[in-house]
Amino acid sequence: MPRIKDLVLLLVVFGSMAAGVLWPDETRKLGPFLSWFLMGMLFLAFLKVFPSAIWDTLQRYSVKLPLLILTKLLVMPLIIYPLASRLLSAYALGLILLAGVSTGLSAPFFSGYVGGKIPLVLAMTVVTTLLLPLTLPFLVRILIGREMCFDLMGLVGFMAFLIFLPLIVSIFFRRLLPRISGWLDERSYPISLVLLAAMNLGALGLYTPFLKAHQADAVISVLVGFALAAVLASAGVVLFRSASPHERVAAGGALGWINNVLVIVLGHYFNDPLISVLAALYMVPYYVLIVPLGHLGRGLERSERLT
Repeated sequence: MPRIKDLVLLLVVFGSMAAGVLWPDETRKLGPFLSWFLMGMLFLAFLKVFPSAIWDTLQRYSVKLPLLILTKLLVMPLIIYPLASRLLSAYALGLILLAGVSTGLSAPFFSGYVGGKIPLVLAMTVVTTLLLPLTLPFLVRILIGREMCFDLMGLVGFMAFLIFLPLIVSIFFRRLLPRISGWLDERSYPISLVLLAAMNLGALGLYTPFLKAHQADAVISVLVGFALAAVLASAGVVLFRSASPHERVAAGGALGWINNVLVIVLGHYFNDPLISVLAALYMVPYYVLIVPLGHLGRGLERSERLT
């Protein structure tokens, strides 16, 4: 059963999504600040984890972490595409993009929320975000036969900005403003809820007219999104099956909590509304994923205590 804390989180995120749908003219004004809300959540995660912990994670999982990165960026899209092209051909490209996109900037928050190992997810967020401008065009070219003609170095620079600005600011706060840093860290959960609500209001405000124009695809997109989230998260848990419960949950979250907002934008680039609908509605399984991963983490911990 979901915990009260889970229900409060789900109420906040789905309530803000509903508000974005009901009042798009007012909430879309938050849209231009989406990247800043995401960076705010990443900043709060960096406050909890020293950069050295990320480096230690890269060294400790010198085999498993590259395997998890490879699975996230290349293996899962290559596995999913043949099935999607046969069973759900209209959704194939959208599924490729979602399966192959980087770990989301809010994934470290959700990992910590469900008891996952935050440094592992932070490492995944940093590395997959920086590699994405190389891996995603490669996937689209070999699977779809299309070239993604955009400013590659510009995208690399933007991705690096999303990662390193929160990191640098967190180091500044921790070293020069330790009291404020501690205050923010202690209140990171309610602050993160506010940032999540603002992000949902802005995103749904921007894309509500678009979603309303494609209502027929909404239900199928949600169901397909749930199936994709289950496959991705399960793959991460299985890859780390010999690790601790915290690490298994983190690996599942690192694959399931993805940067779907970027895929919404890519849907416009490909002039394919279904991609953007699928990516926007992936927010539903994105948030619901806290329930099974949280339950799994607590169950694994209980079974370890009994053995």
